[in-house]
Amino acid sequence: NGAGGATNNDVESTGQFQYQDYRHDNGKFYYVPQGYDLPQKTQMLPAFRLWINGDNMNERMINNGISTVKQPVRPFLLWTADQIPTSLWKKFRTGWWKVLSTMTEAEGLNELKMAILRGERSRIDEQEIATFFDEGMKCLLAKYEFISQNKNFQQWKVTTWSKQINYAVVIKNGSDADKMRLGEETR
Repeated sequence: NGAGGATNNDVESTGQFQYQDYRHDNGKFYYVPQGYDLPQKTQMLPAFRLWINGDNMNERMINNGISTVKQPVRPFLLWTADQIPTSLWKKFRTGWWKVLSTMTEAEGLNELKMAILRGERSRIDEQEIATFFDEGMKCLLAKYEFISQNKNFQQWKVTTWSKQINYAVVIKNGSDADKMRLGEETR
């Protein structure tokens, strides 16, 4: 499984982290190292942090577990179907993408997203993450008003959020205003 750690020459430096493309056993290069998986049972703030800053703490054991090597992963908002292995992309697309991309529609967050996409912003500090997160949550709750009626919504994991803002669930549980905001593109 040594090929999973091999990288090509495309190294992208953003702030203190260097992102690279990781070669997988199939010979393709991806934004994630071979075997990378989404963290399980992830709360919204840590998921949002990964969306904006990536997984800079990702590491892999080497030398029979004697030491580790850092393998930072780009911000998840940069992920595309071509740059992520198919199985991981499907998990991400169904469990994470919709809720996090919806948060990015909030005032100020789309500007941040565009700056990250253009490479003008890199590591966002924790205070700024908290501010952007709060704005994103306000956007979610404004778009899906019925969610705030659930007393446990603040404890929901990112995948639960994604399920709750699914078209069929909004049609079933959403207010008339929530349903009107759905639009054709969410079907």
